[in-house]
Amino acid sequence: MDQDRAKDLLNNLLERASTSTEKTFLTTREVEALRILLDSDTLAPASRPPSSLTAVSAPKASAQLRIDRVAEDDIPRNALLCVDFGTSFSKAFASVDHGNGRPELVDLPIGDGSTGSRLTSQSELFIDEGRIYFGPQARKRMDDTHSSADRLIDSIKQFITLHSDVSTLGAARMEVLQDSDQRFSKRDILVMYLAHLMTITEQALAEKGISANVRRRFTHPAWKDASKGKNENEMRLLMAEAIVLARSASADFVGNISVGDARVLLDSLKAVNQQLLPLILIEQPVREATAAGAGALLATRESSRESFLIVDVGAGTTDVAGFICVNNPERDRMGLFEITGAADAKNMAGNLLDNILLKMVLEKTGLVANTEEHRAASLALRRSKRAYKEQLFKTGSVLIELPTDEIVTIRLEDFLAYDPVVNFTKSIVAMIAESASVVAGDATRINLVATGGGSSLPLFKDLIENGADFEGKHVVFTKRDLIADGVRETNPELVDAYSQIAVALGGSLPELPEQRSNVAAGLTAAPKRQMIPAYKS
Repeated sequence: MDQDRAKDLLNNLLERASTSTEKTFLTTREVEALRILLDSDTLAPASRPPSSLTAVSAPKASAQLRIDRVAEDDIPRNALLCVDFGTSFSKAFASVDHGNGRPELVDLPIGDGSTGSRLTSQSELFIDEGRIYFGPQARKRMDDTHSSADRLIDSIKQFITLHSDVSTLGAARMEVLQDSDQRFSKRDILVMYLAHLMTITEQALAEKGISANVRRRFTHPAWKDASKGKNENEMRLLMAEAIVLARSASADFVGNISVGDARVLLDSLKAVNQQLLPLILIEQPVREATAAGAGALLATRESSRESFLIVDVGAGTTDVAGFICVNNPERDRMGLFEITGAADAKNMAGNLLDNILLKMVLEKTGLVANTEEHRAASLALRRSKRAYKEQLFKTGSVLIELPTDEIVTIRLEDFLAYDPVVNFTKSIVAMIAESASVVAGDATRINLVATGGGSSLPLFKDLIENGADFEGKHVVFTKRDLIADGVRETNPELVDAYSQIAVALGGSLPELPEQRSNVAAGLTAAPKRQMIPAYKS
């Protein structure tokens, strides 16, 4: 860079700083320009930045954006990665196609074990004292500093859920409580968390001997048709940007990065031509419920045509998908067809039940709203409400000791009879009944597969026992195992975590179910491909 170019850059900096109402940050090019002019002693006093710029944060030398150009020859042709970015936990799985109709599925341990499984990692971020903490480090930092649970950014997935327009996230600022200096937009937070997820995933790939330049799918909620294409394109861009960030500062995005370095990297990223981003690594996306049931669909019996309804109860949303599976022994391929008319989703899932439990406990205390005691009890409950809910459903009751010295006991039967829970259950069952009537067609019985963190909710037991009705049609359900054939025998360590990892595992299969608009189209179509996974730890 010559001195004239350096002066131009600094003039632009001064103009930007004088018109901005927020803090001004230097790019790496502007820092280089300052060094050139200062080293040459040509920066006259009148040309120096005014005193109002003394708070400008210069980037560290480590905050350098690095873009690796990825060519087709760099990409393994037989491998595929699926990343499931979840509301509470994120997961990743890979597949390797050996060309024999038996894709090998490779589990990727991206967690540290603090979630109970090394196959899952917390989808959380925490900003504190000039640093940004990711995943397990985020919650640990919150706990170590005894911070309010409201400061934890723990539902990042909700930025892109259902009715969201992902392209508008750049204009949405974070809450002051979570980002006190208002330095980041929701888009910034999302791409930084995805950079963390890409970092730990690529490290896990390396440990399994798979190239980091593997093509990857991302899973997404059931966006409405009006926004689906636009959101998918924006998410492909976000994923590509996240790969660039991850490879520019992998050591930082594993656990924590300084706010200044993060801001410099994000600002540098804005100036990058999209054609330079590794979009070549981003495969077509897959709906969460579609991916979740892929393993179960492989269990269709020979000489049969079966209907399946997959219900994925996550933390933020409950998704439903319907399928027709055809296993004709005279053909070497199984037909897997998704009936798009059966797809549906609601912003009602585990997080809502967490909040309902919090509300029920506070009502039982009799504490007066807006008092110190009420605030203290509410804060304590927010920190542990998910754990309390899990214990409630696992053991049938939970005893909660509050900082006000009160002890509240909640029984499962009382919780299920609580009006907000009754309304939640009715809404989910109604959605399932409507989707079931679509996928069943003229039949009266279909297979029901539940997945996600809420797969053990009592409503599924009731559906199996009593069926469901929609507009005069009664559908009977047969419970089918979510776990793909052979996993219990070959990989027993995956069984306990299977409901959590099913989306990532199914999404990593080389072929996704073919989409058909209705049952008749699915029934008359020729089968597509047989997929029989082999598993590897």
